[in-house]
Amino acid sequence: MSANRMVKEGRGVNRWVVLAAAGTLNALVGSIYVWSIISVALTSEHGWAAPEVAFAYSFYIVCECFAGFFAGYLQTRANPRLLMMGGGLCLATGWFLAGFADQVFSLYLTFSLLGGVGSGFIYNVSVATATAWFPDKRGLANGVCVGCLGLSPILFAPLGTFLIGSFGPAMTFHMLGAGFAVAAVVAASFIRKAPEQVAEAEADTPKAANSLTMNQMLRQPSAWFMWLLFAVCASAGMMVTGHAAGIGAELAGLTAAQSAAQVGILALANFSGRLVFGMLSDRLGRYAVLVLCMVGTAATMALFLGRADSFIAVTVAFCVIGATFGGIMSVMPALTADLFGIEHFGQNYAFMFSGYTCASVIGPMLGAGVLAATGSYLAAFPAAGALTCVGIVFAAAIAASAKRMRRPQAEKARS
Repeated sequence: MSANRMVKEGRGVNRWVVLAAAGTLNALVGSIYVWSIISVALTSEHGWAAPEVAFAYSFYIVCECFAGFFAGYLQTRANPRLLMMGGGLCLATGWFLAGFADQVFSLYLTFSLLGGVGSGFIYNVSVATATAWFPDKRGLANGVCVGCLGLSPILFAPLGTFLIGSFGPAMTFHMLGAGFAVAAVVAASFIRKAPEQVAEAEADTPKAANSLTMNQMLRQPSAWFMWLLFAVCASAGMMVTGHAAGIGAELAGLTAAQSAAQVGILALANFSGRLVFGMLSDRLGRYAVLVLCMVGTAATMALFLGRADSFIAVTVAFCVIGATFGGIMSVMPALTADLFGIEHFGQNYAFMFSGYTCASVIGPMLGAGVLAATGSYLAAFPAAGALTCVGIVFAAAIAASAKRMRRPQAEKARS
């Protein structure tokens, strides 16, 4: 049986087509990048207070996180095609109905609740599906799948700007929601569940001897070290992503047009990092690539970013941070599958991903807090670099804990 073509219920399925469909659906999760543009228009049009509008984004992220746990639970009981189609239609419905919101509470129910739940389903199931189809290339598959999310700002940022400028926020919600529905139905039709025996190459794939449930996983110290690792090592990337325009303006006096260009550069670097570091982790090992990404992030944040005083220097710094941040995002799901198995991956990675949710608060809040206290971002850079160095310690702890976890399994297999 070919490694690229698997047979399920008598039908040949090309796993690269499944991966492309999962990546396309995951790109819809990147629609959230339009929010920063729409939120300004909503504040202006409806007169809603900025904190009220900002809460819509925070509630969206919370709903996305909790939906991931539920999606992980359903993956062992339902067809991933139906789950991803349902998640895509939920996301689309949330966006479409948000165009009718004339009160901020209605925005929370539509955009935040429905949109966040749909986004959580898509992300969790798409990553789990890609991981299951590529046991021999988990890093590459996750790099492609989550890389599509990282690349999506290149499409959604200018599209959102054009639509809002031409039609206003309400019609923008309607048009994007309708487009998401069509894309979700078409892409989800190509999703298939991976066979239990995926490929003969799987025998050579390093993985946990037993597939652990989430409750079993949480009894392992390595699971908690991984959660902490995700929370600290993604914080620097989230800080730069959330404050890219302000950082560029302070350090190098970038104009609005130059700052907009940096959004696209960050997205390309993020996509490249997810793809390249994901592939490297298949060859060099997950821990080696994670440490490489964290060292690159910490060194750039602590030693270089604060001295970047030109467009080129800021671009170089953002490229390194974007690429290493992307690498972390592609290696973490692959490492989760390696250590705890694929059968319950959906729920297990939902737990790990909640660490990223914390990072999405820690990083931007660190930048905002330092700016408010000192009037500058400069002190936030070495702090974020130091936080990333803590992640290196957690990576070593994960490796040691995982080795102890495998020892009784290996002894049991020999007996």
